[in-house]
Amino acid sequence: MSIQEEIHNQCLSEDPKNRAIALDKLRENFSLLTDKRQAWNDLHRLTNDEDSSVRSNAAKALGSAFSEIPDKEEAWNDLHKLIKDKDSVVRFYAAEALGSAFSEIPDKEQAWNDLHRLTNDENRYVRSVAAYALGSAFSEIPDKDKQQAWNDLNRLTNDEDSHVRSNAAIAVGSAFLEIPDKGQAWDDLHRLTNDENRYVRSDAAYALGSAFSEIPDKEEAWNDLQRLTNDEDSHVRSNAAYALGSAFSEIPDKGQAWDDLHKLSSSLKFFLHL
Repeated sequence: MSIQEEIHNQCLSEDPKNRAIALDKLRENFSLLTDKRQAWNDLHRLTNDEDSSVRSNAAKALGSAFSEIPDKEEAWNDLHKLIKDKDSVVRFYAAEALGSAFSEIPDKEQAWNDLHRLTNDENRYVRSVAAYALGSAFSEIPDKDKQQAWNDLNRLTNDEDSHVRSNAAIAVGSAFLEIPDKGQAWDDLHRLTNDENRYVRSDAAYALGSAFSEIPDKEEAWNDLQRLTNDEDSHVRSNAAYALGSAFSEIPDKGQAWDDLHKLSSSLKFFLHL
């Protein structure tokens, strides 16, 4: 029995656990399956499954396989439906899929409307993944909507939940070049480097490395980065080491930056996978 036959039969199982497992296999092997139409029919059917764990795995599969699905219009309709699912875990994975598949979605306007709505979701984990998706999708969001997208991202950097702020920091870093108000974006990133939560500071350090070349106040950004290299938390220091390496050519004081990198040699070795 081929892997495709095995997955297809498992997709038809009466046990929802088996159907969920089949979707994981489908997601992992989609690019290798010879009959994409059959694989897509199985995935399409399971997006309507009565079991929420099956729908969650269907959302994950949609995100990873979207570029290879033969009927993108129907795939988008399925994802759009899952984004509005009553189950927050389904919405979480649908939001994640929306971010990864955004460039392939045929209706960017509706996709943006869905992403905007998800940034206001009542569930903090859904808002968190929506923040991350904003960073991934920002360059593809219609120009007329970029200001609203930035307003959403700016709001999420102030969210009460640290998971949301953390992913918003990463999104600001990755989308910095496209953000219309770089002064405010820099203020947000600067604030997040001082966040009380260590994971937020860690992701803000990472974002500094991604955005450094576009930050208007490089002197202050360098001061923040240097402070983060002395943070009490090892994850923060590790991401500060990454940022130093990424931004080295733009840093005003390269001598001090090199001294900091030398001091953080253990973190730097981790970053370089030595």
